[in-house]
Amino acid sequence: MTDFNRRNLFAAGALAGAAAGAGLVPTAAAAATTGPGAGPGRGGPGLADVWGQDFLYQWSPPADYKRNLTAGPRTIRLSSQSTPRLTGAEGTDYAALFKSMRDGGWSACEAASNAWLERKRPDSEVREIKTQLQANDIHFYGIHCAGNIIAPDPGADRWQRHIITTIHAAEEMGCELILTHAGSMWPNRNWAHPQNWSREAWMRTVSALKRICKDTAGSKVSIAIEAVNTESVNNPWAHKRLREDVGDERISVGLDITNMVFPNVAFRMSEMLDLTFDLLEDQIVYVHAKDFAWNDMLPGMNWAMNGTGNMDYELFLARLSRLKRNPYMLVEFLSTNDEYQQAQRNIRSIAGKLGVKIHGTQP
Repeated sequence: MTDFNRRNLFAAGALAGAAAGAGLVPTAAAAATTGPGAGPGRGGPGLADVWGQDFLYQWSPPADYKRNLTAGPRTIRLSSQSTPRLTGAEGTDYAALFKSMRDGGWSACEAASNAWLERKRPDSEVREIKTQLQANDIHFYGIHCAGNIIAPDPGADRWQRHIITTIHAAEEMGCELILTHAGSMWPNRNWAHPQNWSREAWMRTVSALKRICKDTAGSKVSIAIEAVNTESVNNPWAHKRLREDVGDERISVGLDITNMVFPNVAFRMSEMLDLTFDLLEDQIVYVHAKDFAWNDMLPGMNWAMNGTGNMDYELFLARLSRLKRNPYMLVEFLSTNDEYQQAQRNIRSIAGKLGVKIHGTQP
């Protein structure tokens, strides 16, 4: 894991803005109403022009952007991809597993669908899991389906049935959500197909989700969609439009801001955060916590330790604390348990300065 120093993005923005004579910037709420094609689009999807329409690139942050860092009443529960994790392994000592999570400062967990569906658990094991979750104050909130619901046939049908089965499994365990994706026209969801942003791909995603909602009608498990730049849902408006087109309130947002980063918003994350929360806060059911840095010549982003890269963690945590429900936050894509502990320390430290509440304590 590379160790990046925290950038003073706001000082840099002030310098750039003074040099260019920046004017007033519309609020994120105003920008959010206009959609991804707002204005000339030089500042990124829906971000306001900083220096007027005659300036080519508007990738630098404005000098006078006002962040509202007021802490809200919500308490964030942290989960992570540190080990040991909740899997489908037979013979798991659930008392020891959930105690290790609690002792590490984590208060929530999720499972991967492939591992979780490996076997059917007897009722006695389901009861034991729920008993130990409650005893250790751990919330098992969701199951992550990293499948491809619009893969070339027969893959699409297989993955759609997999997600339907996962929703039933989540309901059995009392989970609040499953997480899935819009998918790719390639068999491998992680590959960017040139037609992934076409009308055909969009309608395949909508049709797949309509089927999933119909076949799990009556379920209270939310179907959270995670944005990824290689897929059609790669910006906040796509999230909003997807729920409208599917026509089901269970379609919700598993928010991953870093997965929606383009080069033109990489240094305007405060605005991107406000815009996203203004547009989607009623749909956000949980979030991913990552960080990134742009250190290479080509526009590729590198993962960074939480709180040390381009993400505005102060604003991120403040906005989370003002949601209408207590949020779950998954810390992911680090390499070792020590790194996950460092990420948790960073997040708790930033939250503490703001007055944002994080559940539990870290040793």
